Amino acid sequence: MATQLQTFAALSLASLLLEEFERELPTTRKFLERVPDDQLLWQPHEKSLTAGQLALHIAMSPQGVIGLATPDEAAIPEFGGGFPQPQSIQEVLDALEQGSQVVQGYLSTVSDERLLQTLTLTFAGKPLLTMPRHLFLRNILLNHWYHHRGQLGVYLRLLGAKVPSSYGPSGDEKPDFLP
Repeated sequence: MATQLQTFAALSLASLLLEEFERELPTTRKFLERVPDDQLLWQPHEKSLTAGQLALHIAMSPQGVIGLATPDEAAIPEFGGGFPQPQSIQEVLDALEQGSQVVQGYLSTVSDERLLQTLTLTFAGKPLLTMPRHLFLRNILLNHWYHHRGQLGVYLRLLGAKVPSSYGPSGDEKPDFLP
């Protein structure tokens, strides 16, 4: 037990975040791959994103979050113009691949000292959110990602697509760790 604790204590914040991101990446990819290419314009409600917009948002968020986390102060994106609509699931998967490379590059080089420093997000030039960079990455890079992945699972169910397992069985499949 002491050895495990010493090993854990020796890990950097960035390595812990990167380990979780890389562990969740294949599950996220499975969810995105299940969106039917011919249903990208489908939306469950007029106030909801289309299936394609939600999938592309999930794919592009990691890269966008790293862009916000890199400087000491950043303006949050304005979503008034709407979300981009992909033309294919391949476009979504390519965005996920590009974003994952950005996350892996950042988290493999950033120091704990930097992650403990404060990040401020602004809106219209005024501070909106101030928090340590590592908490921003935990909350927005990871938790925000999982939130939207859960939404996409509902879209998949409504579209009649098979919902992947994530942390346990879905109605369609068992997780890989179960026989």
